[in-house]
Amino acid sequence: MNLPDARKILIVDDEASLRLFLSEELSDQGYEVHTSANGHEALALLNAQPIDLAIVDLQMPGINGLELMAAIEKMADPPELIMLTAHASLETSIEAMRLGTSDFLLKPYEVDELLRAIERVMKRRRLKLQRRLAAHLLAESFGVTSAPVNYRTDTPEPNPASPTRLEARALIVELETMSVTKSGRPLSLSPTEFRLLTTLMKHPNQPLTFQELADLTHGQTVDAFQARDLLKSHLGRLRRKLGQAPDGQAYIINVHSVGYKFVTN
Repeated sequence: MNLPDARKILIVDDEASLRLFLSEELSDQGYEVHTSANGHEALALLNAQPIDLAIVDLQMPGINGLELMAAIEKMADPPELIMLTAHASLETSIEAMRLGTSDFLLKPYEVDELLRAIERVMKRRRLKLQRRLAAHLLAESFGVTSAPVNYRTDTPEPNPASPTRLEARALIVELETMSVTKSGRPLSLSPTEFRLLTTLMKHPNQPLTFQELADLTHGQTVDAFQARDLLKSHLGRLRRKLGQAPDGQAYIINVHSVGYKFVTN
């Protein structure tokens, strides 16, 4: 299973020349670009295939930008939204934010400005998809039977019979909320650090190699050197954030020539 990536963009604008221009610019940046001339076309496309980001023009005939965004927000897993407009008011700005827009650009805008906005939004999208993947991997590791992971659908309701917490030496991991506390104090972990910690805690006192950790946390089968490059800095930050347990010993230790393990005693 590969780590999900956010690359699919839908441009919704009734101006053909703008659709063509943006499509070429974003394709050159490595994005998979789709276009729609109006809201009806956009909704049909969104219902037919997953999209990570919709760039929507506010002023369009038929379904306008705000109406389209309202329809998109009712979908099971709506894409991120960037709204483009030449005529913005306080009311439309507030309504756009209420409808879930991630960014708001005024026409005319510089292409670099749009690209920066897209990258900001895509980072949020990737984080959202990675959290879903982490939840799926956690469920799989606990033997919870579930449908194949779909990165574009909402996280299913938690199974009340499945484990929801990991505990060891004053460290508590809440799997449903992806929160971690140590002696009652919250720890701020990145999604990768959280996946590493939970993976190690689910294999207590068992050394895991970099390759095993990469496979379990990222769904990537890579060679030893690639796995080390992928995870070493994350493991270092995780160990620093965890610090020592109340007994004065580390939670995660290096096993020479093998990898790392989470120590419970």
